[in-house]
Amino acid sequence: MAGPAGGRPLIITEDPLLLDDLLRLCAAAGAEPHVHHAVPERTGARDGARDADGAGGAEGGGSVGWESAPLVLVGDDAARRVRGAPRRDGVFLVGRDLDDPQVWQRALEIGAEEVLRLPDAESRLVDRIADVVEGAGRPALAVGVIGGSGGAGASTLACALAVRAARAGERTILIDGDPLGGGIDVLLGGESVQGLRWPDFAGSRGRVGAGALEESLPELHALRVLSWDRG
Repeated sequence: MAGPAGGRPLIITEDPLLLDDLLRLCAAAGAEPHVHHAVPERTGARDGARDADGAGGAEGGGSVGWESAPLVLVGDDAARRVRGAPRRDGVFLVGRDLDDPQVWQRALEIGAEEVLRLPDAESRLVDRIADVVEGAGRPALAVGVIGGSGGAGASTLACALAVRAARAGERTILIDGDPLGGGIDVLLGGESVQGLRWPDFAGSRGRVGAGALEESLPELHALRVLSWDRG
Protein backbone atom coordinates (compact mmCIF):
# COMPACT_ATOMS: atom_id res chain seq x y z
CA MET A 1 0.00 0.00 0.00
CA ALA A 2 1.17 3.52 -0.67
CA GLY A 3 2.06 5.86 2.14
CA PRO A 4 -0.14 8.73 3.32
CA ALA A 5 -0.80 11.64 1.02
CA GLY A 6 0.99 14.91 1.63
CA GLY A 7 4.49 13.38 2.01
CA ARG A 8 7.62 13.67 -0.12
CA PRO A 9 8.01 11.55 -3.28
CA LEU A 10 10.87 9.06 -3.56
CA ILE A 11 13.10 9.11 -6.66
CA ILE A 12 15.31 6.11 -7.43
CA THR A 13 17.84 6.66 -10.22
CA GLU A 14 21.55 7.15 -10.97
CA ASP A 15 20.96 8.81 -14.34
CA PRO A 16 21.98 12.48 -13.81
CA LEU A 17 20.00 13.77 -16.78
CA LEU A 18 16.85 11.94 -15.77
CA LEU A 19 17.32 13.09 -12.18
CA ASP A 20 17.54 16.71 -13.33
CA ASP A 21 14.26 16.26 -15.22
CA LEU A 22 12.51 14.67 -12.25
CA LEU A 23 13.73 17.31 -9.81
CA ARG A 24 12.48 20.02 -12.18
CA LEU A 25 9.04 18.40 -12.42
CA CYS A 26 8.86 17.96 -8.65
CA ALA A 27 9.68 21.64 -8.23
CA ALA A 28 6.90 22.53 -10.66
CA ALA A 29 4.47 20.51 -8.52
CA GLY A 30 5.72 22.05 -5.29
CA ALA A 31 7.33 18.82 -4.03
CA GLU A 32 10.69 18.23 -2.34
CA PRO A 33 11.63 14.63 -3.16
CA HIS A 34 14.05 12.22 -1.54
CA VAL A 35 16.62 10.71 -3.93
CA HIS A 36 18.13 7.22 -3.65
CA HIS A 37 20.20 5.04 -5.96
CA ALA A 38 18.41 1.86 -4.85
CA VAL A 39 15.53 0.76 -2.61
CA PRO A 40 16.04 2.41 0.81
CA GLU A 41 16.63 0.08 3.72
CA ARG A 42 13.89 -0.07 6.33
CA THR A 43 16.22 1.38 8.95
CA GLY A 44 17.32 4.23 6.72
CA ALA A 45 19.67 4.14 3.74
CA ARG A 46 22.66 6.27 4.66
CA ASP A 47 24.76 5.20 1.69
CA GLY A 48 23.84 6.37 -1.79
CA ALA A 49 20.91 8.46 -0.58
CA ARG A 50 20.29 12.16 -0.48
CA ASP A 51 17.49 14.67 -0.35
CA ALA A 52 16.72 16.94 -3.28
CA ASP A 53 19.02 19.59 -1.79
CA GLY A 54 21.90 17.11 -1.67
CA ALA A 55 21.75 16.33 2.06
CA GLY A 56 21.75 12.73 3.18
CA GLY A 57 19.72 11.39 6.06
CA ALA A 58 18.46 8.33 7.87
CA GLU A 59 14.82 7.21 7.89
CA GLY A 60 13.95 9.10 11.03
CA GLY A 61 16.08 12.10 10.13
CA GLY A 62 14.54 13.25 6.89
CA SER A 63 14.82 10.23 4.60
CA VAL A 64 11.95 8.04 3.47
CA GLY A 65 11.33 4.32 3.03
CA TRP A 66 9.98 2.33 0.09
CA GLU A 67 6.70 1.54 1.84
CA SER A 68 6.20 4.95 3.46
CA ALA A 69 6.76 7.18 0.41
CA PRO A 70 3.45 8.41 -1.05
CA LEU A 71 4.86 8.12 -4.59
CA VAL A 72 7.90 6.31 -6.04
CA LEU A 73 9.51 7.36 -9.33
CA VAL A 74 11.89 4.66 -10.56
CA GLY A 75 14.30 5.59 -13.32
CA ASP A 76 14.56 3.04 -16.11
CA ASP A 77 18.25 2.67 -15.24
CA ALA A 78 17.35 1.55 -11.70
CA ALA A 79 14.57 -0.92 -12.50
CA ARG A 80 16.78 -3.98 -12.01
CA ARG A 81 17.92 -2.71 -8.60
CA VAL A 82 14.29 -2.40 -7.49
CA ARG A 83 13.43 -6.04 -8.21
CA GLY A 84 12.31 -7.85 -5.11
CA ALA A 85 11.01 -4.77 -3.32
CA PRO A 86 7.58 -5.25 -1.67
CA ARG A 87 4.68 -4.61 -4.06
CA ARG A 88 2.83 -1.36 -3.41
CA ASP A 89 0.70 1.26 -5.13
CA GLY A 90 2.07 4.49 -6.54
CA VAL A 91 5.16 3.20 -8.39
CA PHE A 92 6.01 4.69 -11.80
CA LEU A 93 8.80 3.66 -14.16
CA VAL A 94 10.21 6.80 -15.78
CA GLY A 95 12.74 7.32 -18.57
CA ARG A 96 13.69 9.66 -21.38
CA ASP A 97 13.93 7.00 -24.09
CA LEU A 98 11.72 4.00 -23.48
CA ASP A 99 11.55 2.53 -26.97
CA ASP A 100 13.16 -0.66 -25.64
CA PRO A 101 10.38 -3.30 -25.72
CA GLN A 102 11.85 -4.87 -22.57
CA VAL A 103 10.81 -1.79 -20.58
CA TRP A 104 7.34 -3.25 -20.14
CA GLN A 105 8.78 -6.41 -18.68
CA ARG A 106 10.86 -4.37 -16.24
CA ALA A 107 7.77 -2.37 -15.27
CA LEU A 108 5.89 -5.60 -14.59
CA GLU A 109 8.75 -6.95 -12.50
CA ILE A 110 8.68 -3.96 -10.13
CA GLY A 111 4.90 -3.63 -10.07
CA ALA A 112 4.80 -0.20 -11.74
CA GLU A 113 1.40 1.34 -12.38
CA GLU A 114 2.56 3.13 -15.52
CA VAL A 115 5.54 3.59 -17.82
CA LEU A 116 6.13 7.31 -18.41
CA ARG A 117 8.40 8.66 -21.14
CA LEU A 118 9.72 12.19 -20.85
CA PRO A 119 9.15 14.77 -22.17
CA ASP A 120 5.82 13.47 -23.53
CA ALA A 121 4.47 12.53 -20.11
CA GLU A 122 5.69 15.60 -18.21
CA SER A 123 2.21 17.05 -17.71
CA ARG A 124 0.84 13.72 -16.50
CA LEU A 125 3.73 13.29 -14.08
CA VAL A 126 3.45 16.81 -12.65
CA ASP A 127 -0.27 16.23 -12.03
CA ARG A 128 0.43 12.96 -10.25
CA ILE A 129 3.13 14.50 -8.06
CA ALA A 130 0.91 17.47 -7.22
CA ASP A 131 -1.92 15.12 -6.21
CA VAL A 132 0.43 13.58 -3.66
CA VAL A 133 1.67 16.92 -2.33
CA GLU A 134 -1.80 18.40 -1.95
CA GLY A 135 -3.31 15.26 -0.51
CA ALA A 136 -6.96 14.31 -0.92
CA GLY A 137 -9.88 15.39 1.20
CA ARG A 138 -13.23 13.72 1.45
CA PRO A 139 -15.21 13.59 -1.83
CA ALA A 140 -17.11 16.78 -2.61
CA LEU A 141 -20.79 16.94 -3.50
CA ALA A 142 -21.32 18.77 -6.80
CA VAL A 143 -24.77 20.24 -7.51
CA GLY A 144 -25.51 21.58 -10.98
CA VAL A 145 -28.33 24.10 -11.48
CA ILE A 146 -29.50 24.64 -15.07
CA GLY A 147 -32.32 26.96 -16.06
CA GLY A 148 -34.80 25.87 -18.72
CA SER A 149 -34.90 29.43 -20.06
CA GLY A 150 -33.67 32.89 -19.25
CA GLY A 151 -35.18 34.33 -16.10
CA ALA A 152 -36.14 30.95 -14.65
CA GLY A 153 -34.15 31.68 -11.48
CA ALA A 154 -31.26 29.21 -11.88
CA SER A 155 -28.68 31.75 -10.68
CA THR A 156 -30.77 32.69 -7.67
CA LEU A 157 -31.28 29.06 -6.72
CA ALA A 158 -27.56 28.30 -7.14
CA CYS A 159 -26.66 31.22 -4.86
CA ALA A 160 -29.24 30.14 -2.29
CA LEU A 161 -27.92 26.57 -2.21
CA ALA A 162 -24.33 27.77 -1.88
CA VAL A 163 -25.11 30.24 0.93
CA ARG A 164 -27.13 27.62 2.80
CA ALA A 165 -24.30 25.10 2.54
CA ALA A 166 -21.74 27.64 3.75
CA ARG A 167 -23.93 28.62 6.73
CA ALA A 168 -24.18 24.93 7.60
CA GLY A 169 -20.41 24.85 7.94
CA GLU A 170 -19.63 23.16 4.63
CA ARG A 171 -16.56 24.26 2.66
CA THR A 172 -18.33 25.67 -0.40
CA ILE A 173 -17.40 27.08 -3.81
CA LEU A 174 -20.01 28.61 -6.12
CA ILE A 175 -18.99 28.25 -9.78
CA ASP A 176 -20.50 30.42 -12.50
CA GLY A 177 -20.92 28.33 -15.65
CA ASP A 178 -22.52 30.99 -17.86
CA PRO A 179 -19.93 32.99 -19.83
CA LEU A 180 -22.71 35.07 -21.43
CA GLY A 181 -24.11 36.27 -18.12
CA GLY A 182 -23.08 39.31 -16.15
CA GLY A 183 -21.29 37.36 -13.43
CA ILE A 184 -22.97 35.48 -10.58
CA ASP A 185 -21.01 37.52 -8.03
CA VAL A 186 -23.41 40.39 -8.74
CA LEU A 187 -26.28 38.47 -7.15
CA LEU A 188 -24.23 38.21 -3.95
CA GLY A 189 -23.27 41.89 -4.00
CA GLY A 190 -19.63 41.07 -4.58
CA GLU A 191 -18.79 42.44 -8.00
CA SER A 192 -16.24 44.86 -6.45
CA VAL A 193 -14.67 42.32 -4.08
CA GLN A 194 -11.03 41.55 -4.86
CA GLY A 195 -10.22 38.14 -6.27
CA LEU A 196 -9.74 36.27 -9.54
CA ARG A 197 -12.51 35.61 -12.08
CA TRP A 198 -12.69 33.26 -15.06
CA PRO A 199 -10.96 35.72 -17.48
CA ASP A 200 -7.93 35.81 -15.16
CA PHE A 201 -7.42 32.09 -15.77
CA ALA A 202 -8.01 32.22 -19.55
CA GLY A 203 -4.32 32.47 -20.43
CA SER A 204 -3.01 30.20 -17.70
CA ARG A 205 -1.15 26.99 -18.50
CA GLY A 206 -0.36 23.96 -16.40
CA ARG A 207 -1.79 22.92 -13.08
CA VAL A 208 -3.26 25.27 -10.48
CA GLY A 209 -3.15 23.88 -6.96
CA ALA A 210 -6.56 23.39 -5.35
CA GLY A 211 -5.63 25.32 -2.23
CA ALA A 212 -4.07 28.18 -4.17
CA LEU A 213 -7.11 28.37 -6.46
CA GLU A 214 -9.53 28.53 -3.56
CA GLU A 215 -7.58 31.26 -1.78
CA SER A 216 -7.41 33.38 -4.96
CA LEU A 217 -11.20 33.57 -5.38
CA PRO A 218 -13.46 36.26 -3.89
CA GLU A 219 -14.96 35.30 -0.52
CA LEU A 220 -18.62 36.23 -0.15
CA HIS A 221 -20.99 35.16 2.63
CA ALA A 222 -18.48 32.57 3.95
CA LEU A 223 -18.10 30.88 0.55
CA ARG A 224 -15.75 31.23 -2.40
CA VAL A 225 -17.06 32.32 -5.80
CA LEU A 226 -15.60 31.61 -9.25
CA SER A 227 -17.50 34.05 -11.44
CA TRP A 228 -17.42 35.62 -14.85
CA ASP A 229 -16.94 39.38 -14.99
CA ARG A 230 -18.91 42.12 -16.64
CA GLY A 231 -16.90 41.74 -19.87
